[in-house]
Parts: sequence; C-alpha cells; structure tokens
Amino acid sequence: MAARMYLVPIDFSKTSEAALKYALDEARENNGKLFLLHVIPTSAYALAGPEGTAGGMYVDYIKIARESAEKEMEKLIKKYKLKAGEYQSRIIQGGDPPDVIAKQAKKNRAAMIVMGSHGRSGVKRFFLGSVAERTLRYADRPTLIVKN
Repeated sequence: MAARMYLVPIDFSKTSEAALKYALDEARENNGKLFLLHVIPTSAYALAGPEGTAGGMYVDYIKIARESAEKEMEKLIKKYKLKAGEYQSRIIQGGDPPDVIAKQAKKNRAAMIVMGSHGRSGVKRFFLGSVAERTLRYADRPTLIVKN
C-alpha cells in the first residue's frame, strides 16, 4: 500500500506555513508523505511585459520569482527538518493556482489537500478571489483549509 500523500500548496505566507505544520503532523503520524507545491501564476507573466521589458529595461520577473521560490522552499524544508523520502517539492510556472493545485492533487493521487486561507472578506475577496475557495470547487480530493 502506498503512503498517504498530503499535497500542501505553499505561498510562503504564515497561513500556508500553518497548513504545512498540520500536514506534517498528519504525515508523520500516518507514515505519509508531503507534496509541497508552489505555483507562479500566469498573472506574473504580465509583470514582465512584452518580451520581458518593463519601461524599456529588461527584467526577467519569472526567473526572479522562481529563484526566490526555490530559496524560500529550501528554508521551509530546513526549518521543519524534512528528510529525503518524507517529501517532494515542485514549483510550477504558469496557470491558475486553484486549477494547478487540483490537477496536481489528482496526478499525485493525494489523499488530501491541506492549505491555508488568508481569510479575506468583502471587497478584497471580491477583487482578489479566494484561492482556497476555488480550489475547493475544482478539487476532487478532500481539502482541509487551515486558518491562522
């Protein structure tokens, strides 16, 4: 029998770290594994502008975002003393985060998605949307929302 996989979307916020703590406890208690996922959304590509220009100056925002995410992911892995075989991590460039999260959960046969929620409401939620709420709609896996 394969180990239970807990997919944890990571955006490096306090709420995603709270979700990671919860999922890590569950995984260690149930001899499971973690799949840490960070999505660089398609909207980040708009920052680069045409051919990566911003005001006439070339800036590779996607490269910067990826390098930053890789460093932050390594910090989390070290902070929580994750060992090889206990986790996998992946950074995906492009796509709508809730859709990417749901598809990765299915692809990796995750037993559960454990994610944080920023708890936005009102106007902020209207304009920014809720990744957690939309993930709940897209995912065909049990999804636990952790609020910090």
